[in-house]
Amino acid sequence: MIVASLIFLQTQWLVIIASLSIIILSFIISRFKLQLYLLLTIAVLLPFSFEFNISGDLNVNLPTEPLLGVAIFSIVFDILKQPKQLFKLFNKESLWVLPLLLCYIICTFTSTMKVVSIKFSIVNITYILVFLIWQKYLFKEQLNFFPKLITLYSLSILAIIIYGLYRFSQYNWEPATIKGTFRPFYRDHTIFGATTAILASFWLLYSFIERIKTMKIIYFIVGLFFTAAVIFSSSRAAILSLFVFVLVSIILYFSIKLKYLICVFLIAVVFSFIFRNELLNTLRSDKFMSHDYRNNYIEQIESTGNINSEVSNIERLNRWYSGMKMFFEKPLFGFGPGSYQFKYIPYQNKEFMNRLTVMDPWHIPDNSGGTAHSEYILLISEMGILGIISFLLIICRLTWITFQRSNYKNNKKIIVMSFAVLSTYLFHASFNNFLNTDKFAFLFWSFSTWIFVLYESRDNYEHPKINLNNVHDNFIG
Repeated sequence: MIVASLIFLQTQWLVIIASLSIIILSFIISRFKLQLYLLLTIAVLLPFSFEFNISGDLNVNLPTEPLLGVAIFSIVFDILKQPKQLFKLFNKESLWVLPLLLCYIICTFTSTMKVVSIKFSIVNITYILVFLIWQKYLFKEQLNFFPKLITLYSLSILAIIIYGLYRFSQYNWEPATIKGTFRPFYRDHTIFGATTAILASFWLLYSFIERIKTMKIIYFIVGLFFTAAVIFSSSRAAILSLFVFVLVSIILYFSIKLKYLICVFLIAVVFSFIFRNELLNTLRSDKFMSHDYRNNYIEQIESTGNINSEVSNIERLNRWYSGMKMFFEKPLFGFGPGSYQFKYIPYQNKEFMNRLTVMDPWHIPDNSGGTAHSEYILLISEMGILGIISFLLIICRLTWITFQRSNYKNNKKIIVMSFAVLSTYLFHASFNNFLNTDKFAFLFWSFSTWIFVLYESRDNYEHPKINLNNVHDNFIG
C-alpha cells in the first residue's frame, strides 16, 4: 500500500512538472515566433515516437505527444496576444474541417464510454488542429515549407528502414518476423507500409516536377527506395495502394472529368450487384495464403480475396460486420469516439469467428490488434452518420479542388500530385485505420493542408532548392 501511494505521488509530480514545462516552452515559442522550428522538430522526431507507460493505464507517445501539447499551447498564447488570430486560423478552406471537429465534441457527450471518448477525441482534435489548422496558417507564409518537412520526415523514415533491416538480419531474414521488425517505432508492418506508400508516391511524382536533372534523378531513386520499402513491409493493402496511386495519377494526367469517373463507378457498382454470385464464387475459389512465404508477391496480393482460409481476411469481415451492426443500432451519433474496441465484441458474427477473434478486450490473441480495420467503418460505428459525412465532406472537397478547372488557380500541378499521393490512403483506409496515430495523422492531414493552402494561394509555388551551405535558409527562410 505504501509503495502504491509513493508511485501515485511520483506520477502526480511527474505530470505536474511535465505540464509546467510544456506551458513554459509554449510561451517561449509564441513569444519569439519559433513555430517553424517546432514543426521541423516534430517532423524529425515523429517516426521515432514510441509508447511509454507512465503508470497503470497512463501511456504517452514520446517524444511527440508532449511536443504536440507545446504546439497547442503556443496556439493558445498566439490567440491571447492577438484574438483576431482565431479568425485567421479558421477561415476559407479550414472551415471544411469544422464539422468533423464538432462531431468529435458532440459524439463525446452522447458516448457510451465518456472517459474513453474524451481521451480519444482530445488526441484526434489535437492532430487536426496542429497538422491541418495550424500548419495551414504557417504554410501560407511559405509555400515551399511543406516539402522541407516531408524531406526531414523521410530522412527519419530512412533511419527506421535501416534499423528494420538490421533487426531483420538478426532474425536470419525470416519472413515471418517482418511484422515486428519496426518495433517499438511502428507497432506492425501495416502502418509502416501505409507510411512508405505515401512517401514513395510523393517522391516519385516530385521527381517529375523538378527541373534540375540531377535532383530529378535523386528524387526518383528515393521514390524507388520507398517503393522497395513498401514491398519489404509485406503489407498487402499498402502494395495494392501503389497500384491505386498509379491509376489515379493516370486519370489526373489525362484530365478525365470527374462526372465520367462517377458514371464508371456507378456502372461498376451495378454490375457488381448483378454478378454478385459469380464474384463470391471467385472469392471462394481463392486459396492463396498471405503467410505462405513460398508464394510470390503477386500470389500474396491475390490472397486478399481469400475469404475461406485466410484468417486475417475473415477477421476483417468479422470487424466490418460488427461495425455495421453497431451503426444500425446507433445510426446518428454512434457509440462514441474510441469505443469500438470495447463495444464490438457482442456484435460479432459467429460464422466469421476464428483464432484471431477477440472475446475480451483486455486479453487479445497474438497478432489480433487493431479496431475496425477500416477508417470508414470505424467512423460510422463510433460517430454514426454525422461522423462519416463530416469526414467524407473533407474528402469530397479535396476531390473537387483537384478536378475543378478554374484557370485563375495557380499550383494546379502540385495540387494534382498531392491528391494522387493521398489516394494511397483513401484506398488503404478501407482495410486499416491509422488516423488516430500521430506519425500517420501527420502525413494525411499535412497533405490535405498543402492542397488547401495551394488552392487558396494566388502565388506560384516554387519547390525549394537545396543548398547545404546554409541550413537555416533552406528550412526556415
